[in-house]
Amino acid sequence: MIISNQQVNSIIKAYDVTAKQKNRAVQPSESIRRGDSLLLSPEAREMQLIQSNIAQTPEVRSDLVDKLKESIAKGEYKVTSEQVAHRMLVRSLVDRIVGG
Repeated sequence: MIISNQQVNSIIKAYDVTAKQKNRAVQPSESIRRGDSLLLSPEAREMQLIQSNIAQTPEVRSDLVDKLKESIAKGEYKVTSEQVAHRMLVRSLVDRIVGG
């Protein structure tokens, strides 16, 4: 098999173009830059909103505590046995549901 100069030149041209394309692809000025991104599900967004609301809510509602203290001091704070029983049952049910 005889290889002509024209075949050699065409091969050199082909490799030269390929080499230039490879060098061009790695230049940082032309590289594609992508920033990180995060896509939250609707449930995750709702949880984020709930957590934000909880974080903004004070642990002690001082207005309610002051009102109750005042009622107790005046002797006006009355709790019936039915109210106590009701809250005990509600708390028991909540504990069972949360506890599994």
